[in-house]
Amino acid sequence: MSYEIKRYEIPIPDKLIISIYEMWQKVPEEFGIAQDIDQLRGQLSHRVRTEDRKLLYVAYVDGEIAGTSMIWISGRDPLLCEFGLPATSQEHRRKGIGQDLFSRPVDDFRAMGGEAIFLGTNQVPAERVYRRTGYSKLTGSIAQMQILNGESPEAYLVDYFRGLGPADIYEGEPNDRTSAVPLLHSPHDWQIMDCNVEMFSRRYFTHHSFAGRAGSYIALLDNSNGTFYSARAGDRDKVVGLSTALLIGNGVCAVDAFTHRYYQDVWEDLIQASIIWGKNQGNNIFQVTLSIEDYEKIQLFKKLGFIEVGKGRTFFMDGFLLGDCPQGKHVESLIMEKGIK
Repeated sequence: MSYEIKRYEIPIPDKLIISIYEMWQKVPEEFGIAQDIDQLRGQLSHRVRTEDRKLLYVAYVDGEIAGTSMIWISGRDPLLCEFGLPATSQEHRRKGIGQDLFSRPVDDFRAMGGEAIFLGTNQVPAERVYRRTGYSKLTGSIAQMQILNGESPEAYLVDYFRGLGPADIYEGEPNDRTSAVPLLHSPHDWQIMDCNVEMFSRRYFTHHSFAGRAGSYIALLDNSNGTFYSARAGDRDKVVGLSTALLIGNGVCAVDAFTHRYYQDVWEDLIQASIIWGKNQGNNIFQVTLSIEDYEKIQLFKKLGFIEVGKGRTFFMDGFLLGDCPQGKHVESLIMEKGIK
């Protein structure tokens, strides 16, 4: 048996999208967007994530589609990319096709000068394949990374933020999606990094979503009730901090922010950017929900004039679900507010 792998630059014709979808329906595993023709068409027709360069890999056996994979190369920082859409039809497994669908994008991205590839999976069999092809799982996350110079993901994430120089604050944009991945998957001392998007530190909490971590910020741009800001540094505009603002009604705007530990000096600027946005939307009360164990963050908000006004909800930080009952670490929260005339 012989096969070939073709590389396509997105967008691709709708006829090919339908053929890929039909192949995916025969794959026993469930793989997110490929189970929904509209979501798949959105990615492969370039209707969504238009900020990224997308390269699709399709394996053919005797003219029929036998498998797929894809990479999303960051539009802002083309040294970073995300891997996804891996599948091989059942009748063509154990023939090397799946392995090539993993290795070919890596080889191409390496030839482009790429640094790091990210992915996320909840599929145990897929995890084994990823490890065989050079990926390493991040502690406290389903995210996996492959650093193309052979460095460990942990070492890469530390080095990534060194020597960048001062940071500036910008309005959030879709290009922050992939650029924010190193920040979001770096461990942070605060348990609740941003309550508005339920961003918790992987030092205390296992992330059961990968792309959704950054996507939850981008989704705010499609919602008139919220927005986000990013602090960026260096000639690659690396994201070193994020803040959010979310209108919750009755003149109240919820704000929150966190930064990489090298850039704690811009945390207040991020919060102020979110407050200014909320004021411009006609709000005069600003609120934040904090873990009662995030003592440093509580003090930072107190310095900005926020006062404690009540108890917040309980957060399930880590553990497992026994039926509908979470078994593991819970943390209480408190609510702080500040009024601005």
